[in-house]
Amino acid sequence: MSEIDPTEVSGKSSSHITEAFPQDPVELAPSGKRAEREGLPAGYRMRADAHYVEHLTSRRGADRAATADQSRSAPDPTDRHDSRDRAERLLTQLTEDFATLEAASAALTGETSRMARRVNVDLIKAQVWRGSWALRAHALVEGSGGFHTRPRPLGFLLGHIRNGWAAECRLEDITLQVTASDWNAVVSVDEQAFITGVTGAVVATLAIVGQIDGATVSINATCATGELKSVDVVQNEVLVPPSAGARFFDPTWTDRPGGWLACLGAGVTKALAQQHGGDAVFLAGDQRGSTIRMTFK
Repeated sequence: MSEIDPTEVSGKSSSHITEAFPQDPVELAPSGKRAEREGLPAGYRMRADAHYVEHLTSRRGADRAATADQSRSAPDPTDRHDSRDRAERLLTQLTEDFATLEAASAALTGETSRMARRVNVDLIKAQVWRGSWALRAHALVEGSGGFHTRPRPLGFLLGHIRNGWAAECRLEDITLQVTASDWNAVVSVDEQAFITGVTGAVVATLAIVGQIDGATVSINATCATGELKSVDVVQNEVLVPPSAGARFFDPTWTDRPGGWLACLGAGVTKALAQQHGGDAVFLAGDQRGSTIRMTFK
């Protein structure tokens, strides 16, 4: 395997085991570890002013509140009759994202601290990446827009995903590793669908690892004879039961970790694979961890 330069923020945390799924992994955090990340990398925590930390922790709190509201009903992404409901959920999410962007932008205008400016710039980048993904994911699940397969460099596609997550990785103390069996391979995919679908698998996987400090998520792409065969998104932090595999792509399972956004991530992942003649499966690890595997034909 030839490794693409990973986005690395901090050291990897120790393994984390949870007996129930979707139980919040924060509740079972091992002793000696923070039960919840403050939203800033370790190097920032000692130097950041309190109001910058508040910006980030309030974002996490808003996400949890939105998840609780969104999990009360169960839209079906395969049912066209639920299109309006999904659009309303998306609008609510984007409204919250814009509020965070506005707060971070306002803080930048009068800020002179280089560190504080960096934090707010990263927050803006992270929110823009998440928001633009949600729009593309919604369109892909709805089946709107064209589908255009053409040869694209695999390294370019994976690099775009890695760079898109870089800001959030720094803020959330996440290590994102990206590898490929052939970095130079040219693969036939729909570029936007590929980026959106793989990003959706990362969204759903990050929801599983939750607030674990220093979590690592890996994207592993495999090619053979110049063709893309599979993409795995893997976490080795949390134990999930095998039964989760049967429900993972169920659009009615909105009380999963991450709520509606994780549900959208799972849905768009499956849509990507199926559009390219393949499928997507969720595999629980024997000891711990999980894999979202997209196969292509």
